[in-house]
Amino acid sequence: MNRYLKLAVGTAILATLSGCMVAGRDADIADWPGMASVQTVSGSTIYHECGATMIAPEWALTAAHCVENARMEANGRAAQYLEGDNGQMTRFGTLAVAAGLGDLTVVPKDTVFAVRRIVIHPGYRRGAPEQGNDIALLRIAGSWDGPLMPLDGLTASAGDLMQPYADIVAAGYGKLGETAQGQEGVARGGRHVRAPSLILQEGYVPVVDTGVCNSQIRDRINEAGLAAAYPGLVIDGVTQLCAGIGGSDACQGDSGGPLVIRKSSSSPVQAGVVSWGMGCAREESPGVYMRVSAFAPWVSAVTGLALPAAPPVAEVPSATPPAGETVEEETAPAVQTDPPAAEQASGIPPETGETPPAEESAQDTGN
Repeated sequence: MNRYLKLAVGTAILATLSGCMVAGRDADIADWPGMASVQTVSGSTIYHECGATMIAPEWALTAAHCVENARMEANGRAAQYLEGDNGQMTRFGTLAVAAGLGDLTVVPKDTVFAVRRIVIHPGYRRGAPEQGNDIALLRIAGSWDGPLMPLDGLTASAGDLMQPYADIVAAGYGKLGETAQGQEGVARGGRHVRAPSLILQEGYVPVVDTGVCNSQIRDRINEAGLAAAYPGLVIDGVTQLCAGIGGSDACQGDSGGPLVIRKSSSSPVQAGVVSWGMGCAREESPGVYMRVSAFAPWVSAVTGLALPAAPPVAEVPSATPPAGETVEEETAPAVQTDPPAAEQASGIPPETGETPPAEESAQDTGN
């Protein structure tokens, strides 16, 4: 079976967005700070699995469904596993993150890292990215010293995504078309590289109103005869967003990658993580993305990235009580906060007193 089809969910119609941009164009990697490829190294071949973004020197952000079958091994590295028709898991290869590559066959030194920790959002339901919370964090072995992607609600603000003429763009190494064939090349050192697209692509994908998106996706599900398989499927506008009106879209191989808003005076700001969609670039069939700002507290709790400071509260001048009267001070109730969301990673125990393994280079992620 084609390796890339392993990351499809549901039926062949309801496809995860895990590949290159349909109707996109070659991207300049300088326009995509922290852009990364989640890869599996199996023998002498490197397989691009999903997109990701480096959001801190040791942390990458991606989609949960990209790593839901990954496992940590005794050597401290993560490995990707495949699930057979009988439910049995088979080791496929070592998981790695390659950062800052415009061409997956051109791999500079210190750009590929083994993965030493996987944290999947605790609300994610395995095998069901359409149910939401399709977001995960990967901690790399080593440190990325290149540019980082600014995150909406955490290290930057995206502003109004629905504003007229907003420059909303997605990027990835995914398929160039719904039926397009994958590409193969040879990296330095002789390793074969396979990906839906070897060259980073980008495409304009305007944000779609959540109500319109729900209506359009429900129509596409009904047209495909999948209403019984996906009853009551609803896009939650608080934690998800929709983008794409046909023509240009994310596709298989783009999952986990960024949707950003570009502003002329600053770096792009990541507002979404590619999750799933009904096919690729179909008319009135938007792609669905995780809304980054909704997960900022969770990302902060896992990575240690500081949340933005709350705006100062204006002081109200105290009134002077009339003579003979006293003012009783009201004690504000103690604010109770929920503990940080528990970290979960498909069978991966949380990190407790872990001693990180020695740093590993990309070409040293062999099996």
